[in-house]
Amino acid sequence: MTKVLSAAQIKAYHDDGFLMPFDLYSEHEAAQLSTKFEALEAAIGDEPQERFRIKAHLPFPWLCSVIREPRLLDAVEELIGPDILCWGASFFAKKPNDPRYVSWHTDSFFYGFEPAETLTAWLAFHPSTVESGCVRYIPASHKKNTVHEIKPDTRNLLPMGQNAIIPPEQKFVDAILAPGQVVFHHEMVVHGSGPNNADHPRVGFSMHYVAPHVRETRFEGSTAMLLRGEDKYGYWKPDPEPEKDFDPVCIQAMHDTRALYLQATTTKINAGRRS
Repeated sequence: MTKVLSAAQIKAYHDDGFLMPFDLYSEHEAAQLSTKFEALEAAIGDEPQERFRIKAHLPFPWLCSVIREPRLLDAVEELIGPDILCWGASFFAKKPNDPRYVSWHTDSFFYGFEPAETLTAWLAFHPSTVESGCVRYIPASHKKNTVHEIKPDTRNLLPMGQNAIIPPEQKFVDAILAPGQVVFHHEMVVHGSGPNNADHPRVGFSMHYVAPHVRETRFEGSTAMLLRGEDKYGYWKPDPEPEKDFDPVCIQAMHDTRALYLQATTTKINAGRRS
């Protein structure tokens, strides 16, 4: 494995709960991904983030290639170790001059992992700036127990409406990324994003990685793709591999997984749990 992160970068991830920017694709390569995304959107006549959630990569060979990109996995390995599973991926897309946003939250609110050690790699397909509604992070918040309130809003790209309760004067860091760059973040760090006030789209593709000793505790049937190393624990069943775009077996597996997560999180909210 080629070393791609410095000791300072690795320390920053563990200290702050996020690390950026990481150069993954060239601008030309990112434009090619954007073109494929636009073709997908045209083919379904809807936003991909509405149809493909939790395991958005699963029905598409080209997205499975993205989650397996060797340089990306080199960085992931330096942050979580040599045995790497990818259990999920999602699009977060805002159209030009789009008022939608992502409320302050932790990913852990939607997960039930023990230990809580998912690493997300958020890849920019377009310029991700303050104007276009880039992701923003509260440094070191992954070391605290964050409490959420539930405030549904049609403009919020988080359909469960979870909002982390934070002081109004809380300082944050903007993850400004060029197309093809990545920001890594820990599942417990508080993050969100504002509306897209730019005249171009802002599409991000978030990929979720864990080491095999991490397990989902709320339900049986967790699945993932083993991308590097070995799984000595057996907590995760293997995901199907897509044979073509819109692979029906993979689409069904994606729907089944999403139903499990939605049910588990709905049960959590109804029980009054907010962290």
